[in-house]
Amino acid sequence: MSRRLPVLLAVLLALVVDLAATGCVSLPRSGDVRTAATSDSAENDALIDYAPAGPVPGADPTSLVESFLTAMTATPLNTYVAREYLTAASSRSWVPERGTVAFGSHQLVATGARVGVRLRDVVELDSRGTWRGDPTHGLGHDYRLHLVKEHGQWRISDPPNRLLIPRPHFDTQYQQLLLYFFDQTAQVLVPEPVYVPRGRQAPTLLVTALLKGPEPSLARVERTFVPPRTSLDGISVPVTRGGTVEVPLSSGVLDVDDRQLRHLFAQLAWTLGQLPGVQRLRVTVAGTPVELPGERGDHAVDAWSSYDPAVGYAATDLFGLRHGLVVSVADGREQRVSGPFGTLRAGLRSIAVDLLGQRIAGVSDDGRRVLVADRDGTPGHRASRADIDTVYRGTDVLRPSYDVEGQLWLADRTAEGARWTVLHGGRARPVTAPGLAGADVRGFVLSRDGTRLVARVGGGDGQRLFVARVERDQEGRVQRLTRARPLALDAPGGADAVDGSVRDVAWGSPATLAVLVRPAAATSQVEVVTVDGSAVSPLSSELGPLQARGVRVVSSPSRSTPLWVQTVGSGGRLLLGFSRRGGWHSSGIAPGLLAPTYVG
Repeated sequence: MSRRLPVLLAVLLALVVDLAATGCVSLPRSGDVRTAATSDSAENDALIDYAPAGPVPGADPTSLVESFLTAMTATPLNTYVAREYLTAASSRSWVPERGTVAFGSHQLVATGARVGVRLRDVVELDSRGTWRGDPTHGLGHDYRLHLVKEHGQWRISDPPNRLLIPRPHFDTQYQQLLLYFFDQTAQVLVPEPVYVPRGRQAPTLLVTALLKGPEPSLARVERTFVPPRTSLDGISVPVTRGGTVEVPLSSGVLDVDDRQLRHLFAQLAWTLGQLPGVQRLRVTVAGTPVELPGERGDHAVDAWSSYDPAVGYAATDLFGLRHGLVVSVADGREQRVSGPFGTLRAGLRSIAVDLLGQRIAGVSDDGRRVLVADRDGTPGHRASRADIDTVYRGTDVLRPSYDVEGQLWLADRTAEGARWTVLHGGRARPVTAPGLAGADVRGFVLSRDGTRLVARVGGGDGQRLFVARVERDQEGRVQRLTRARPLALDAPGGADAVDGSVRDVAWGSPATLAVLVRPAAATSQVEVVTVDGSAVSPLSSELGPLQARGVRVVSSPSRSTPLWVQTVGSGGRLLLGFSRRGGWHSSGIAPGLLAPTYVG
């Protein structure tokens, strides 16, 4: 897989964005890399249409199968010519939409009227375009195709219900985009990465995938507001020259209530708004626009920002510990927070702050207690120890995390391995975490939308990343975690660059991770990878190595927050940022800030 990340390039300088907005053209002396989902410029790429030739009369079985494979690389994507290589019956029954197999090499072995197709170095997509990596674990696929003569010509009678394409074709002709569903509470959108072919087909393929709904295994993680059995009422989703995308749907969308209709529009707007040039959305049934209550005509695709998976209301301050007190950093100014943690030394080693930036949880120096207090304390009341609550007692508690519902997540490193707990409303509830319960967990982060947990597992130089999904009820209460799966990077060099040398991880955007690795004792690197493990962003190479011992990466999904790396050395603990002009540089924050973190 290429190290290109077509959609999640996520290369923004936060201060440059501000300067552009004010008309200033000079680069700042210090600018910080921000990771954010950006639209792919596929429409502007010089994509070349390719229409493969049909079957050659008199072709032998091997040549026919080879040409069949070539026919599946038609650009724009279509299977019209590929079906000409099939018998009449198999052409009608063939369903390549069930998935895609991209292969690095192939070999054909003919035995009479049978042709064996050996595909190696494979990766797969499911019917939605979701990345499945290599489910064969390096074995590849072996298909045995039967050929029969029809009207005197060889034809394939049993093609696999997959699109089979070479990996170079996949790397150049496909792009990664996001489908948007809702969390169980219907308060925030949840991005799901998918791959679709580039070009004018992308809107149609995205909507088709969105209408299928979430994967069945994620039924308790996310939800859709698309009515059951909704389909496209036409063959395409066109985009006008003025930037309006028209989505023709079947009549079932007319039977939903106002709330469901608004959420449906939000899913469509966020999903289609990634595409270059798309500015407005129109949904139609039988050619007639579907109108939202109190609104007419089409709608701006950015009209549903309140459902942002990065959670727009989340505080953007940087927090940390200085001389045993909690401080915040905003606009380059550091100050102690008000309330007990800003005035009383509670002996903390790590902290977490809720999304509003108002409630702080801290782990004691010995890791045995979790303390919680309000940031602002009680107005007119001098903070005292009585304002700090001990909410959990354990063995060796890792840095906690707050989720979008204000629940506090804890991982306690016991003699039996990690024990997972969620605190809500003052009550601690154990969390079933298959694959992570009892594991050697060294740290974890929660996604802002509350649906993904990424854990660092393993000690020393053997740390790897595991991803689990969070199941909740419709009130947002945590039910359990799905079985954790290793984040397997299939990009060339990706696994070597990340697996086994992980030191820390943070969210770079709602669908990417900033992973701090140390390939050597005194060298560090931040790798920006997709949450499905399918690609490593070119931003990783642009960041370049740090000639320092990195111990923490500090980032968040919010576009307005910089990315930092904390290092340790003779100069103490330093926070370093990055600018394209100057590379890695000092953040301007005084050395010695401990446990730096954003909210969440």
